[in-house]
Amino acid sequence: MAMRNKANKRSQLKIQAGKNQRFLVPQSSKSQLKIQEMAFMLMAVVILFILAGLFFLVIKSQEMYKEANLRAKEKALSTVSRLAETAEFSCGKPSCVDTDKLIVMNSRTAYSGFWPVVSLEVIKIFPKQELVECTKENYPDCSLFKIYEKKTANKETVSTFVALCRKEKTETGGWYEPGKCELGKMVAGFEPKQPK
Repeated sequence: MAMRNKANKRSQLKIQAGKNQRFLVPQSSKSQLKIQEMAFMLMAVVILFILAGLFFLVIKSQEMYKEANLRAKEKALSTVSRLAETAEFSCGKPSCVDTDKLIVMNSRTAYSGFWPVVSLEVIKIFPKQELVECTKENYPDCSLFKIYEKKTANKETVSTFVALCRKEKTETGGWYEPGKCELGKMVAGFEPKQPK
């Protein structure tokens, strides 16, 4: 008896489900087509917004790298323009670099990483001569003082003009300051940021 009641209840539920409008599947193909069109339209709108968002992110990241590189360049330029005035380089006058001090600094490794640049060098540009790296043996007949060099994959440089002066011997064997001054430029390298 109990089994019959359960079977009757199930059949009644099936009949009610068949009559209830919520459970009826549309029979016409027009309504199915409209539902499919709506689904594709919604998907297209979502994809469009995703593409627009990605495009916006790419543009913003490029602007961010440009800004970072501009700031790195400004920092390197500020550093190189102030270095001629520091005690390690200065010959006592504005924008004047003592080349005797540069020769001493050539062989020192204590300055590695001291400045916020990846390379630092001083080049004689007038009078014009062949680019020869300076050492204690060939000084003052040289034109390139390499102060600091860090190995990097890519590097950009900024420079500023300076006077390059050194002490000269007098006829009596003494030294006078500044002996000979030439035109040069101080060049600093910085590492630009690259997208990964």
